[in-house]
Amino acid sequence: MVALDTVVSIETPEHIVFQHRVAGPARRAIAHLVDLVLCYLALFILSALVLFVAVGMSSFGSALDDTLKLGIGVLLVLAFLAQWVWFVAWEGLRGDTPGKRALGLRVVTVTGRPIGFSHAVLRNVLRAADMLPTGYLVGCTAMALSPRFQRIGDMVAGTLVVFADRARAHAAQRHALWPPPYPHELEAVPPEVLLDAEERAALELFLRRRGTLGPAREHELASVIVAPLALRHGWRGPILDPVRTLCLLYDRAADTGRVDAPASSRVLPGAAGR
Repeated sequence: MVALDTVVSIETPEHIVFQHRVAGPARRAIAHLVDLVLCYLALFILSALVLFVAVGMSSFGSALDDTLKLGIGVLLVLAFLAQWVWFVAWEGLRGDTPGKRALGLRVVTVTGRPIGFSHAVLRNVLRAADMLPTGYLVGCTAMALSPRFQRIGDMVAGTLVVFADRARAHAAQRHALWPPPYPHELEAVPPEVLLDAEERAALELFLRRRGTLGPAREHELASVIVAPLALRHGWRGPILDPVRTLCLLYDRAADTGRVDAPASSRVLPGAAGR
């Protein structure tokens, strides 16, 4: 049994609830150490290049003292980048760092969304507060008191460090619509789609299986489900592609917002017994 204080339930914009296991201080500390080793290894290599260039410049008649001062200034800038920009750049672009990726961790928002640069900047700038007075004492205390193991930077930025689940992320991608909706499709989608419990369950069942079935079987299942949904919600155009129509209806329902309507007395064709 998984300890309750290591699991957090997050509802995606598609209204699917996923459970993520939050990472504890020990695993995060190891990931941080891995990042520091990689970061300062890169700094060492860049420092060697800077010194090589500085020595080369001095051999061409430049004043040696001025060249060394310039080199030291560049090294100080690189040290600053190594300490701060490394984490912000990696997390802002990928949602993790090489150390977190090696330990199977990633950073998400408290709503389960990928973080952006604003989140990455906040959580890493406030790392200075978490490090006080020494040895991350404040940060470790905050994580010990938080049910989600959030340090101060996480609390302010609204982020969590969780165990990455690549299979789950791949399954969530099946809900994405590609290519994006065409103008004529957007005109056909009703302005508001409120799914009841049975309709939501039928759509989520189909979307979870999307991409795992053959094209013919997928089209057959979508054709069975789409007719009553399109009729009830007022689809305003021809149904040329049943699969895309279901995705568009589901996306519009997510945009409309979750409404816990009472379960209808209808059973969608093909949904019974699944």
